[in-house]
Formats: sequence, C-alpha cells, structure tokens
Amino acid sequence: MTLFPDTPAFSTASMLRRDQWLIRLRWFAALGLFLGVVLLKTIKLGPPTSIFWMGVAVGVLILLNLVYLIFASDKMRLEMPKLVILLNVQMVMDLLVLTLLVYLTGSEESPLTFFYVFHIILASIIFPGGFSYLYSMLVIILYSSLLLMEHSIYVDHICFFHEIHLADDIRIVIAIWFIVVVTMTVSAYLAQSVTERHRRVREKLEIANQKLQEINQTKTTFFRYASHEMKSPVATVQSTLMVIDDVLGEKIDDRVKDMVRRAISRTKEMIEMLKDLADLTYGNFQERQKFEELDLNAFLAELVSDAQPNIDRKNQIISYQAPEMPCKYFGDSNALNKIFVNLISNAIRYTQDQGEIKVVLKQNSRGYLVVVSDNGSGIPDSEQVNIFKEFYRTPSARKQISEGTGLGLAIVMRMVELHDGSIQVESREGYGSKFTITLPIEENL
Repeated sequence: MTLFPDTPAFSTASMLRRDQWLIRLRWFAALGLFLGVVLLKTIKLGPPTSIFWMGVAVGVLILLNLVYLIFASDKMRLEMPKLVILLNVQMVMDLLVLTLLVYLTGSEESPLTFFYVFHIILASIIFPGGFSYLYSMLVIILYSSLLLMEHSIYVDHICFFHEIHLADDIRIVIAIWFIVVVTMTVSAYLAQSVTERHRRVREKLEIANQKLQEINQTKTTFFRYASHEMKSPVATVQSTLMVIDDVLGEKIDDRVKDMVRRAISRTKEMIEMLKDLADLTYGNFQERQKFEELDLNAFLAELVSDAQPNIDRKNQIISYQAPEMPCKYFGDSNALNKIFVNLISNAIRYTQDQGEIKVVLKQNSRGYLVVVSDNGSGIPDSEQVNIFKEFYRTPSARKQISEGTGLGLAIVMRMVELHDGSIQVESREGYGSKFTITLPIEENL
C-alpha cells in the first residue's frame, strides 16, 4: 500500500469529487452538531462549560471546512499528491474534533463514540486498500489516549450527566436513542452510496466490455473472411509466377529471373501470413473446434518425425522423451498441431546448425507437461514479456531471420488457452529457450 493511489484507479478528478463530497457531508455534520448544542442548552442537559466548548467546536469545524472548500476549488487545480494530503488532513482534523466532543460529553459515557464508525467507513470509501485500517488504528490511539489521560492527573473527567442514573432520566434515554438512530441512518447511507457507486461502475464496465467484444468479433470475422478470400488469388499469382519461372527460367534475363523469384518468395510469405491470420481466429468460432480423445504420446511422436527433414537439412539433432504408454487426452487435434508445429519449427529456425532440440512429454497431478527446448540463440530477458503479442518479433529474431509474421507464438497462446492450459518460457540469450505447455487432463478441467 502506498500513500498516493495509482492514477488509473484513482484519478485526480475522482479524488477531487471525493473531497468535494466529504466537504458537503461536513456541512451537514456541522449543522447537526449546532442543532444538538441548541437542544442540549434548551433542555439543560450537560454542564454549561461543555456545551460552550461544543459550540466552539462547531465554529472551528465551519472555519476548517471553509478552508478546505477553498483548496478543493477548481481554481487551485491541486495535483494528486497534494490532493491526497489535503484529504488526509481533513480526516485527521475531523477525528481530533470528534475526540474533543467525546471528551466534553463524558468520554467512556459519551454516546458520540458511535461517530467514530462514520470516519472509518468514509476512509474506506475515499482511500484505497488498507487506509480504513490505518484510520481505525488512529481512532483506537486517540480514544485510548483520552481514557488514559482522564485516569491520570493530567485531564479531569467531565461528568456530563451529573451522576444521574441513565435509565431513570428520559432525556438521556431519548438522547442516546437519537444518537443510535443517527448512527444507523448515516451508516446505511454511506453503505448504500458505496453499493450504488460500485453498481454504476460495474454497469459501465459491462457496457464497455460488451462493446469491446462486439468490436473484437467484427475484427475476427474480418480477419477470417479476408484471409480466406485473399488466399486463393495470391496462390494463383504464385502458381503463375512459378510456371513463368519453370517455362521461361533459362530464356529470360537474369535480372528479370531474380525479380520473378523474389516475387514468388513474397507471395509465399503472404500465403503464410494469411494462414497465420486464419489460425489466429481459430477458437473464436465454435463450429471449427473438434475435441476428441487422442493419444498425446503418438501425436507428438508423429510431429517430431515430420520435422526430421528440416532437422537433417541443418544437421541438427532432435530427441523425443515420453512415457512408454499411451497418454490419453481430450483435445482439438488441429489446435494441438498448430501449438507444437509452431514451437518445434521455431526451435529449428532459431537454433544453429548442429544444434540440439528436445521434446519431452510428462504427466503430473495437474495434467500433461510438454517441454520443447533448444540450445539456440535464446530470447533476451527484456523481450520475453512481449513474445506472445500479435505481430511482435524480437529485434534479434528479425536480425537472424527476416521472414516471419510475428503471429506464431500468439497463435500458440490462443490454442493453449482453448484447452484451458498455460505456457511458460525460460530463456537466456545465447543459451537457448525452453517452452513448457501445461494441458490439464479432463477430470481436472
């Protein structure tokens, strides 16, 4: 807990509104206290000296509130730290005035002790987190100090009720009843204010969330449509260029041949990007998901086997370790294929020639763990927080391999979440990377 609330949750404008609300409440408190002093003087309940000093306390409260009102005006334009300090000063001064009133009305005999509750509630409304606990500690310190001083030689106890048996004096009974009624009413008002404020905030958040979902759905539908509709014409262009390269490759100028082959490479990149965009929207459409029981062990073994030609091309070594038994898992084979093909392909791509790649399947109490590790270039610590963002590629990855959309790991994250799983990365630049996928088994879902 910090002294100054974070700006996103407690903006300067919201804290200023809290301050102005507190000032309005204080006007009502001053009016109520003034009426109480007039009533006590009228019915002649309590020592005249105490009633006089209670009137002085009313005047002090009004003067302080006028000062607070000036500082809380729009002209002052206080920054967040000064505004929070102003609010704390007000709360502390209010508690000091209330402690004086408690002393003037008999300390432990005073029904005004109930009013301490209001300030703790107000602290919980105005300030974040544990501020209400700090103010409750301040209340305890003030009240305990008052009682200790009264039972010492420093402060005399004020017998506000003239040693009258409380139950025998109807005035006192009515006064205590009135204090209890006010306490309960104000507590209800404060609690209702908090509830109503939270309800309004929740409604606004729900509306905003619904709009964001609609926007996201529109974006996803567009990606899905665009990737599907654009793939065919781009593939046609690629096929035409490849035919030109095959038929006229030896007959055309070297410069033109180079341009054709670069165009073929670019269309290949475009098709891969369109495939990635289609994969990115996969999980957003229920009709495309097909969960079924499969043998995760055999599934991974086949993927590792399929990767062998690319492994051989770079003289790398790939190993697969798993239990010597079937590993039954209920999942979407298409999504799982995208997860592990992406991870294995990345490991091959960013690992040097003669490098080593390991795929390990284990089972624990939470489900299955699939670890894909390599001894390749690794990922800098500062970049690891961003690697699962859409279209993000680390500077070292762009320098090492120019091709790539930056969607691979974003797709992996999406597909893992589709299975209620999680993914973790451990990496050191220059020493390789390790990705750990946790897939909960069906009974743990």
